[in-house]
Amino acid sequence: MVGRAVVRNAFSMSSRSKFIKRDKEGVASTVGTIMALLVFLTLITLFTNTYIPIWMKENEKNHMDEVLKQFRDLKGKVNSLIVNAPVTSWPTINMYQPMTMGSDGIPIFATATAGFLFLKPGGPLDQVESGVKVDFYYKLTEGDTEHFIDPGGGGSLEFYGPNRYYVQQWYTYENGALLIYQEDGMALRASPSLVFSKSGDSIDVRFDQIDIIGDNSSIGGQGSGGVIIGPVHHESQDYSICGSDGKDDGTLTLTFKTRYDTVWMNVIEEAAGAAGMEKDRHYTLACSVPLTDEYRPLYLITLTINRVDQFTYNRGYVIMKLEY
Repeated sequence: MVGRAVVRNAFSMSSRSKFIKRDKEGVASTVGTIMALLVFLTLITLFTNTYIPIWMKENEKNHMDEVLKQFRDLKGKVNSLIVNAPVTSWPTINMYQPMTMGSDGIPIFATATAGFLFLKPGGPLDQVESGVKVDFYYKLTEGDTEHFIDPGGGGSLEFYGPNRYYVQQWYTYENGALLIYQEDGMALRASPSLVFSKSGDSIDVRFDQIDIIGDNSSIGGQGSGGVIIGPVHHESQDYSICGSDGKDDGTLTLTFKTRYDTVWMNVIEEAAGAAGMEKDRHYTLACSVPLTDEYRPLYLITLTINRVDQFTYNRGYVIMKLEY
């Protein structure tokens, strides 16, 4: 009879119990670690999806408010140079206006938002994005009639904030006006100098035009940039407006090329209304169809003022240069 070999288990019951117990402790530790990671990831998700956008939106809003203040400072500096400039000479003092290009970011979680600054000098209306054309007849001292026509001047300085959390905005300085554009509309932040006065049935007009001289250029980034405002030449002329036939009280035509059609039409109508001028009698106002297919198209606004007696035409020439 062959005997069976009895194979004994290498581990006793008590030993197996010890291993099983240790195994249960390992599972509990793993589950606890996973739960802790899930709680941590949940908190991080709430932080990045809720708090970070609010924080960044506030940063971008504060940045745009700061840019608006800097544009106001720039307008004030240009006005100061023009007021203090002698009529026929060039001042020698340059001014510098710093520009904050980008908003603050949040380390690790969100990068800063960049900004872009564009310098678009003036020129003939068919060659620029922003300008003014002036057309009228006036009397010379000898009694002769002269036709004055300027094909265009003006120009603009524009800042674009491609905000990711706050609304995207454009700030523009053109012809002495400070304008703002965003998706839901446009508005005026500082008025230009366009003044009408009515005496009887005759109209006197005063217009201050700012011509920006420089290179068509742009800068962009997240740091700090600036605008150098160079020497200014200022001239002021009073014209006795007449018709093409030399008769008193002629017609003055101002043609604006701009992306801010609604704002400029409101500015003109408010100035005319304040002077008691009647539309279609003392003046006509027309806006063209969009000239471009861009997101912010260009328009031509034609203002024709009838029965104009005196026209005071103030013109300041400003040299600007971008620096980054």
